[in-house]
Amino acid sequence: MKVDLNLFVVFDAIYRESNITKAASVLNLSQPAVSHSLGKLRKYFDDALFIRQGNEMRPTPVAKNVIEDVREALHQLQVCLVQSRQFQPLTSRKNFSLSLHGSLEPYYLPILQESLSVESPAVSLRSNTRVRRSELESKLASGDVDLAIDALIPVSNNILHTQLELDQLVVVARKNHPAITGKLDLDTYLRLEHVLVSSRSTGPGLEDFELSRIGLHRNIKVRCQHAISACRIIISNDMLLTLPKTAAKMYSDMLDIVIYPMPVELPSLDVHLYWHVNVDKEPANKWLRNKMIMAASNTKLMP
Repeated sequence: MKVDLNLFVVFDAIYRESNITKAASVLNLSQPAVSHSLGKLRKYFDDALFIRQGNEMRPTPVAKNVIEDVREALHQLQVCLVQSRQFQPLTSRKNFSLSLHGSLEPYYLPILQESLSVESPAVSLRSNTRVRRSELESKLASGDVDLAIDALIPVSNNILHTQLELDQLVVVARKNHPAITGKLDLDTYLRLEHVLVSSRSTGPGLEDFELSRIGLHRNIKVRCQHAISACRIIISNDMLLTLPKTAAKMYSDMLDIVIYPMPVELPSLDVHLYWHVNVDKEPANKWLRNKMIMAASNTKLMP
């Protein structure tokens, strides 16, 4: 049975005012309209709900039994309506789902969480494996993913995005690499074996695609999903790893590796933040977007 929620607003007003005329005045309704609503409620509950005693309407046992539940439900509805127009980070328990490229997660997620842990301690983050680019719009539209971070890709007008980073590719190798003395040259880069970081099981990496456009090819020896795994692999052998400069700097602070400039000029990596147009003005999503943009800005300031 469908029930008009407005009937419970009337129920609460009659209970509080103990008078139909006063309830009508508080609700800015006519007395017949309130009486009509009470009639519907009596039919729904199969109970009189209020008995007239003099000038007052006294609640029946059934009305007394449900009033607290009704008020709690109305309160929760009011909270939902308020939260749909604003977002309170300090008290919110909202769960956010993010889609990040594997090499970007250790770069963006820690500094974002550090910021959130102070301002919004009860908010939860869930970082998913990067959504396939062909599924990005549907995942954002359904709410399965709140935000996505990836390279600049073609999207429809339903997907909004902003640039987070314009990064350069660099080469990472172990310290005291026997084949590199000073500067890494192109011949050495192409001659040595490489580790490729990719969430896909097959196909070229972005750097391989760009190299092929200028007629160059490198030897991929190992393919893995995470940059930290790739960094640990190259520490014990002579393979090379190509990474975004910001990620490479982060790993070089933790591991015994050296960063070299790319020996051939390749296009910059244009990293963007994506969200669906349906949540563009939604307070919680807007808040998280701003936090992500601020986190990206803070990483640029890191030495």
